[in-house]
Amino acid sequence: MGLFDIFKRNNSEEFEDYHEDDERLNVYDAADIWVSNGKDEDYTFGYTESELEDALNE
Repeated sequence: MGLFDIFKRNNSEEFEDYHEDDERLNVYDAADIWVSNGKDEDYTFGYTESELEDALNE
């Protein structure tokens, strides 16, 4: 393996394995972060705004 061969490797399997093991943020923590960021849609963490609002009201 040459020096530049390391850049040619396909890391998609490593990437997929990494994401399969990720823990999802629970809705309550996500709601707290979402509110603290002004209910910015970039901070919904895969939840709908309705789910986040419901978590805040519980």
